[in-house]
Amino acid sequence: MVSLSEALGKIEITSFKVLSGLNVHSTNTVVKLTLDIGRLAVSRISDFPALGRSALSEMFPGCTQDALVPRYIADAILSADLELRRAMNFYSFSPVASLVGSPSESHIAIVWESDDPQMSRAAASAVVEAIGEAARGEEGGPKYTQARELNLERANKRRLSNSTAVLVAAAKRNRIPFEFVARNHLRLGQGKHQKQLFSTISGSTSFASAKVALDKRLGNRLLAQAGIQVPRQITVRTKSEAVAAAKQLGKTVVVKPAQGNQGRGVSVKLRGRRAVEAAFDIAHDIRHSERYGVLVEQFIAGPEFRATVVDSHLVAAVMCCPPQVVGDGEKTILDLIHDLNREPDRDGRRLSTVEIDDELLRHLALHRLTLESVPISGQPLVLRPTGHLARGGVPVDVTSSVHPDNMQLCERIVRVIGLSIAGLDLIMPDIARSYKEVGCTVIEVNARPGIEFHLWPRAGISRDVSEVILANMYNEPGSSEIATVLVIGDRHTGMVATAIDHRFQAEGRRVGLLSKRGAYINTVPQEFGRRTTPQMLARDPFLEALVYAASPDRLWASGLCLGACRAVSMTPTDADHGTVLEDLTQRVLQRGNQGYFIVDSEDEWSRRALSTLPITRLILVSAEPDIGTGLRRHLQSGGLVLALRWSADGSGAKMALVSRSGELAAEPVTSMSLSRPPQVRAAMHAMAMSYLAKKDGWFDEVAPFPSARPETKDVQ
Repeated sequence: MVSLSEALGKIEITSFKVLSGLNVHSTNTVVKLTLDIGRLAVSRISDFPALGRSALSEMFPGCTQDALVPRYIADAILSADLELRRAMNFYSFSPVASLVGSPSESHIAIVWESDDPQMSRAAASAVVEAIGEAARGEEGGPKYTQARELNLERANKRRLSNSTAVLVAAAKRNRIPFEFVARNHLRLGQGKHQKQLFSTISGSTSFASAKVALDKRLGNRLLAQAGIQVPRQITVRTKSEAVAAAKQLGKTVVVKPAQGNQGRGVSVKLRGRRAVEAAFDIAHDIRHSERYGVLVEQFIAGPEFRATVVDSHLVAAVMCCPPQVVGDGEKTILDLIHDLNREPDRDGRRLSTVEIDDELLRHLALHRLTLESVPISGQPLVLRPTGHLARGGVPVDVTSSVHPDNMQLCERIVRVIGLSIAGLDLIMPDIARSYKEVGCTVIEVNARPGIEFHLWPRAGISRDVSEVILANMYNEPGSSEIATVLVIGDRHTGMVATAIDHRFQAEGRRVGLLSKRGAYINTVPQEFGRRTTPQMLARDPFLEALVYAASPDRLWASGLCLGACRAVSMTPTDADHGTVLEDLTQRVLQRGNQGYFIVDSEDEWSRRALSTLPITRLILVSAEPDIGTGLRRHLQSGGLVLALRWSADGSGAKMALVSRSGELAAEPVTSMSLSRPPQVRAAMHAMAMSYLAKKDGWFDEVAPFPSARPETKDVQ
């Protein structure tokens, strides 16, 4: 048994790196934590002092203490990171932390996928410090608990809305590039294909339309003017005005803020002066109510439905059922509510918990019940007058049974407001029957509707509205990405990348270039700070193509920073990087490249790295005047060759791209270029890229360039 207390010292974090995009470990962004753990590398947690083991069992109950220390550290970090990811509302499906290096080495590296590298680092730091204290026999529980609570507090401030979380998961599944502009604000796609979503508000929604939906007074008025049935409502600013409005509207009313969402400040089925005054106070406390006022609205009884419309098409509908409990003759209503909230799907993501509030108490009082009442065995008890999903309501999918007339009504309502994505709150006896027959009242139109409950209805078919939203934005695979090409090697990468950049520009494209020399858009230098990444260039809203030049070492250490590329040009690699290139090609380039590899025929390291690639995806470049036996064999196997050819009449040389069936493309070469072989090869790589772009349809129309603001002259 190793004497830990005197020999081991503390565990130290030596580095923390983020590998963005496709990388040697995963198709998603990962973090790599390197630790110096000394002699702990060959020890087990069971070798720790008793006080340390006891503390660890409380801090990380899911981790086995029979494991070696490196494995235990990895599992504990992953457990802490997953807790933070769930607090931020990311969908994580039990990823695995990988150990890189031999367990007997004092330095180990732990790699795992991360949705938020900054929070992953915070989680890892707290775990490493706690395990180091346990190894020295110290009681680190209170200190770790404090760090964990601080991390959870930070994670909750970054928490995504349920709708945003569903959209992020869908974007990952569909390989749509995205990044956060701010919490719940997504930038999807790259360059000229980028689009924005603020939760479920799309970038194509006008400010005027969103404002109409946000202001319940305007929405109600606009629908009424279009001949659509809505409840009568009156805007009030004082309690006395609210009471007077309630008398004018009828016996039962609803009081709610003029602006708000998720049912905040809404009180329904109100009767009597005291109930209305109390509801006014609740609604008035909601933000902006002092400015916009409070609404007193006619209460409409009947089943409630939520219909979600995307691009003027109804895509999902649910019936919103009020939460209820069933008595057992022993438990009080309060106990039954606690049991209800412990249901597995009432996790705040699939279903909301039922909170004890004035509305619930008032509803019980109408039935002469209190929280201490004990319902008889088998008696169902409805807890709220409405089925609002944010307040514990239960969704039941009814999409398949929606009457065609009701579909058209929903689509017309959304067109009247002018929204591209909307949620409609409807009250009608039966959504399977036409509103023309049974009637329908539109309570509200939501510009930022929740979509997560369509995934988990208590009954009916699950509907993934996020897939519909993204398919409406990007209707073809890859349509969210610009044409990205990668130039990799140790020599002449900048020259080849520049030649490709100039070639695309000459063809009328707006091109971003990133190499050792800097970052450029159409040859104009770009300043992004200390370290520029391909994503930074891809934010340009007019960009059509991106040329990224990097060495094998950089891609190995930092990742591709992108999800995929259209083609790869490989330039000569130094012998000491040959093994890195071979591993990188197998683990990254062949997974990330959707098209051809362009390689110099004399580049042994690159050809060896591509030895398992189908020949039909390989273009060999040769500056020799004759096509040798090896190139002919490559052509006969279905590959392409780009070679120099001399004209028989002595008029000069040309670059010719040939296949076994003949010449595919040809271009002349200037005599000045022939005296500079590296430039000739760069031009040949650029020609091959241009041919592939045309053959595979990388570009559509030419993106309009930003126009300069015309000069104005003072007018006398």
